[in-house]
Amino acid sequence: MAVFQICAQVWLAKSLLADGLAVASQALLASVFAKKDHYKVAVTTARVLQLAVVLGVGLTAFLAAGMWFGGGVFTSDAAIISTIHKGVPVRWSS
Repeated sequence: MAVFQICAQVWLAKSLLADGLAVASQALLASVFAKKDHYKVAVTTARVLQLAVVLGVGLTAFLAAGMWFGGGVFTSDAAIISTIHKGVPVRWSS
């Protein structure tokens, strides 16, 4: 249960960070749709997609490294840290 809570809270934090980009994107797209500027709609959509990919890759790398190396921040129990490491798909050592 401890591992589930740790992973759920980390996932929720990551989800809320991504929601910030989503809300800002919706506001930008609503603005250019209201002006009926189709060129800016295409440019804004392309830029939002670029930012979403960068955010996704960046958060994945940060969280994988953070959960692997920083699992001890949440607890000092070796069994819980070991289980957290099993959930991280990246293996940093052999």
